[in-house]
Amino acid sequence: MVRLRVQEEALRRGLCLSGVQREAKLSMSTVRRYWYNSRTGLERDAGTLREVNLDVLGAIAGVLGVAPGALLEG
Repeated sequence: MVRLRVQEEALRRGLCLSGVQREAKLSMSTVRRYWYNSRTGLERDAGTLREVNLDVLGAIAGVLGVAPGALLEG
C-alpha cells in the first residue's frame, strides 16, 4: 500500500497545513485528506486515502519544492 508523505515533507520545510493549502490554492478539505492520508481528512480516520489526483499531488509537491513521486512511500 502506498502512503503519502505530505505532512512529513511540509513540516521538514517549516510549513503547516494551512500554509500548504494557501500556497497550493487548493481547498482545505482536499489538503487535509492528503496531509493525513485519509478519506475524510480527519487525523484519526479509519479509512486510508485510496485515490490520488495527480494534479493535486503536483500542486502540493510544487509548494514543497519536490517531485510528486517524493511524496509517495511504499
